[in-house]
Amino acid sequence: MNFRRKIRIYSKALKRRTIGLSYGDTWQGQDNQFYEEMHKHGFKKNEDFVNYLKTTECKTVLEIGCGTGIYPIKYKELFKNKDYLGIDVSKSAIKYCKNNSDFEFICDDFSELEINRKFDLVYSHGVINHVSNIDLFLKKSIEITKKYAYIQASHGYFPELDEHKMIWAKNEGIFNTDLSIKQT
Repeated sequence: MNFRRKIRIYSKALKRRTIGLSYGDTWQGQDNQFYEEMHKHGFKKNEDFVNYLKTTECKTVLEIGCGTGIYPIKYKELFKNKDYLGIDVSKSAIKYCKNNSDFEFICDDFSELEINRKFDLVYSHGVINHVSNIDLFLKKSIEITKKYAYIQASHGYFPELDEHKMIWAKNEGIFNTDLSIKQT
């Protein structure tokens, strides 16, 4: 591990212990290897999604929480002749995407971003569990969808909950949310 990376990791750890992180800081500075590892852990759900992409007709695609662009870069043949837009809060992930793909990428918080166009497919994997306002996230996702929305939760559903249970993970700079099936 090079010296600059060690300094960045130690600085981040010190900041987490002392003041916590602001929303989205967890993802800053993560490299493609980090996102590849996350992708590998969900092999079955990722395989299901790739099969879904192969059988779904769509010309415009929005990915919310694209990370380092695993889908449009690794599976670029599935996005051939498609107008793809990827959004993520991580500057380093978006920089990686722009350096390794010709698709369009934006670094921003989807919940705060104003999008004035609609997409045939809007998809997101595991992002909904970490947003501060799940209802707003779903509302905005549906408003900009022309045909299909594929929103996948990573923590599952809890039918006994009447409301979403949201826990701010100060040392990670994210929300960890149990989703209420009654509310979704």
